[in-house]
Amino acid sequence: MDNILKDVLSKVDLTNTLKSVTDKGLEKVAASAVGATVLDLGTLFGLFVVLELVDIFTRMVACSAQLYRKTYDAKIVKRRGSLLTYIRGIPAAHHWRVIDSYQLRDGFFSKTIAYFLIIFVGFISDQILSVKHIPQFFLLIFCGVLSCTEVLSIMENLDEAGIKIASELKALVNKRKEGIK
Repeated sequence: MDNILKDVLSKVDLTNTLKSVTDKGLEKVAASAVGATVLDLGTLFGLFVVLELVDIFTRMVACSAQLYRKTYDAKIVKRRGSLLTYIRGIPAAHHWRVIDSYQLRDGFFSKTIAYFLIIFVGFISDQILSVKHIPQFFLLIFCGVLSCTEVLSIMENLDEAGIKIASELKALVNKRKEGIK
């Protein structure tokens, strides 16, 4: 058991995970503040967990799309590549090692540990604020920021797969972001 824990912790890349969380931080905090006013903590945390699972799935779809583009002629790819085609290709992408289970697992563990630390800091901060009878908001904001990070990751994965709606959503988010500035 000790060896397994050492193996997992040796592969944890907290620096890159924390960097991705803090990237576009102001926009994520603003979006999470809006989400925190609409959703309670349990719902926001549940949304975050679902988004994490969808992020893993869209990563597999992007890898399947990569295999599809390598396998077929460019004319066929433009005409027949769709989300359903890529989803059906996930087992083949796994078989041909385009989807690396070990890399996904290690990335998942790394993100989970980093996200746990962020949520734990939010929890401790809220406990300190509750002693002073100050409204607690850190945990809500932190869960919202992590949810926004996952939404952006999902859009990037789908955009990488070549899904048209993802690039349109990404452009819409960037347009809204420019409007906020």
